[in-house]
Amino acid sequence: MPDNVVAARVLRVVDGDTIHVSLNNRDVTIRMIGIDTPETVDPRKPVQCFGKEASNHAHQLLDDTTVYLEPDNSQGEYDKYNRLLRYVWLADGRLFNQVMIAEGYAFEYTYNLPYNYQSQFKAAQRNAQSQQLGLWAPATCNGVHGVVNAPVATAITVPSTSGGGDNSGGGNSSDTASAPCLIGQIKGNQRSMIYHMPDGAFYASTRVAVVCFDSESAALAAGYRRSKR
Repeated sequence: MPDNVVAARVLRVVDGDTIHVSLNNRDVTIRMIGIDTPETVDPRKPVQCFGKEASNHAHQLLDDTTVYLEPDNSQGEYDKYNRLLRYVWLADGRLFNQVMIAEGYAFEYTYNLPYNYQSQFKAAQRNAQSQQLGLWAPATCNGVHGVVNAPVATAITVPSTSGGGDNSGGGNSSDTASAPCLIGQIKGNQRSMIYHMPDGAFYASTRVAVVCFDSESAALAAGYRRSKR
């Protein structure tokens, strides 16, 4: 454990990469450097694949414990949401950020500039991926970042909506166009590894072997490229 750490008591686990701690007698939100776990609490987003598992694992390791916070000058003090950016060390000497990646509960995440433990975190992710641990398993998320809470190893298909002139049970046109994803989500084609934006030419017709993303960054992180139309 580094010498420049500061002890703090965990008050609450928000999810796999965000916690509240008591620091200098204040409730401080910590956003962990170098990792990103699937969403579980963002009201704007559905629960993502393996998000609950990541959150539960964080609870197991962090609830009612004292942790040790390490800064990283390359990342600054706070993120855009005014959360303190830190590495979180456990009392047993393990780096929590790295543990989450190594055990398949988190993705390595470089926000902008390289950080101090980037090479170690990337190596931990490669090992978790090769062993198909946690969110890298074909039966869970298959390593796709941002997919809604469903396995992605199996192609998603929907019945044809052609035929039938009435509106009973058909939903509106935006529901039909976005299927099988939620309205506003990006569609990735697992066969072509191309993703389609909601206003793209092939968005509505992309319905086979689909994965759903909440952002372009998530699609790019999963190895997809943007459709040219």
